[in-house]
Amino acid sequence: MTKTYPSFIVDAFTTTSFAGNPAAVCLIPTLLTDLEYQKIAAEFNLSETAFPIPLDPKSNFKSSTKFSLRWFTPKNEVPLCGHATLATSHVLFNEIGNSNEEIQFETKSGILTVKKDGDGNVKMDFPKYELNSVNVSGLVNPLKTVFQEIEGPDFVLEVIKCITPDKNAIDSILLAKKLGVLVINLSPSIKKSDFDAFRLNVNKALEIHDGSLFRGLAISIVPSNPVSQGFIDSKNEPFDYACRYFGPWDGVNEDPATGSAQCAIGPICGKLLAKNKLYGFQAFPNRGAQFRLHLQDDRVILTGSSVTVIRGEIAYN
Repeated sequence: MTKTYPSFIVDAFTTTSFAGNPAAVCLIPTLLTDLEYQKIAAEFNLSETAFPIPLDPKSNFKSSTKFSLRWFTPKNEVPLCGHATLATSHVLFNEIGNSNEEIQFETKSGILTVKKDGDGNVKMDFPKYELNSVNVSGLVNPLKTVFQEIEGPDFVLEVIKCITPDKNAIDSILLAKKLGVLVINLSPSIKKSDFDAFRLNVNKALEIHDGSLFRGLAISIVPSNPVSQGFIDSKNEPFDYACRYFGPWDGVNEDPATGSAQCAIGPICGKLLAKNKLYGFQAFPNRGAQFRLHLQDDRVILTGSSVTVIRGEIAYN
């Protein structure tokens, strides 16, 4: 017998449709197998599909304060996804009408707490990931006194060459091992037009690295003069930092908005700027996303908006 369940496609980390990062949210109240979740995610074919389930059997999506939450790309499950968490929170609060001011998600990355923050915004409490400065042959390593240094395997430099062969464009390299993200922090003098022009040679990167050390590659910049370099929003407010995220090892060549990656990129930029409140931008052709971060001792408070673009049902038997 075929059953139908409410499903949504939500643009996260944006206040307008067709910007930010789209995620699918499926409100299926019973547990499915990993293979079933994977098939649904492949059907949506978005960077992530989220599956929340109320943990209290006596509650439902509208009343529960605690949910399990899992995220699947078209290729595999991931341990943390910021934009799909934001999208899920938006659906529960603003589409379903969950009346609680705060809800919790039990995930493979621990308990994530989200709160309403006025005007439809959601404030998310995420873990801050341990970072290591990576020593790569032939490159300077200015952050080795800030983040504990580790030796980078030879292939790291070869992967970096897949996005920029110019060593002078690189300021530092850091690894969030638990998150599985390698961050290439670029020279602070790069202009936005040049930042937008970077391209990852996906096929070459996949040939060089199998995804065992990291499954995502981020580039970031803390511009020395955001206004003159073009790193400003539509209201001319300067960004503290900008980033891009490539995840071909998870089947996502480039992600429009990656909340989880901000848990690594944000602390790096916070150290460079000596600030704990940051305004960040993720560049992506014809989209883009904005992040408000508050860095705490071992947590990152991430605030964002979302817009529902599709409401419907998924048929499943």
